[in-house]
Amino acid sequence: MTPPLVFTDAAALLLAGGSINLAVAVRLELPGETLNLALGQGSIVTNDGARWDGLGDLGAIDGLDFGPRAASETITMTLSGLNADLARLAREDSREIRGSRVSVYALLFDAKGQPVDLPYLCQMAIIDRASLKRSGATYVMEVTAEPLFASKHIPPLNLVTDADQRAKWPGDRIFDRAAYQHTIFWG
Repeated sequence: MTPPLVFTDAAALLLAGGSINLAVAVRLELPGETLNLALGQGSIVTNDGARWDGLGDLGAIDGLDFGPRAASETITMTLSGLNADLARLAREDSREIRGSRVSVYALLFDAKGQPVDLPYLCQMAIIDRASLKRSGATYVMEVTAEPLFASKHIPPLNLVTDADQRAKWPGDRIFDRAAYQHTIFWG
């Protein structure tokens, strides 16, 4: 007996002749605060109960790619019109912001604006840089994030020996039992 086909709510809606609308959203997991931001107006509550605040005309996200290159593209976010509290966090805790996680989601909605399915995780990255500028009474924060699996921190192709490893990482014993020299290629 063949098991029945199971479709997501979005697929079932499309198969029934309906339409799906998409909103791009970003979750910034900053120290002490998680921001759920969406491109668009107003706030959105998704099926998982998460609230996403719309950036309206105040924000932009560059470098988003939902295809196979998504894991290697840098994301640049410009968040304008920030309040003084978030600006203070960005200014005072800029060192702590570096290394925070950024997740990009696709939020799906039906023609009435009701959420369909759970948010789809499209890309994950780690904040590399954050800068803050003042524009009148509001602030503009620019965040650059590297993909979670970016290879910029992996050493270039080279020969790694026990002496090399101990020189770089004192106390590391990964190669101390190697009976012969191994060539390990990173990258």
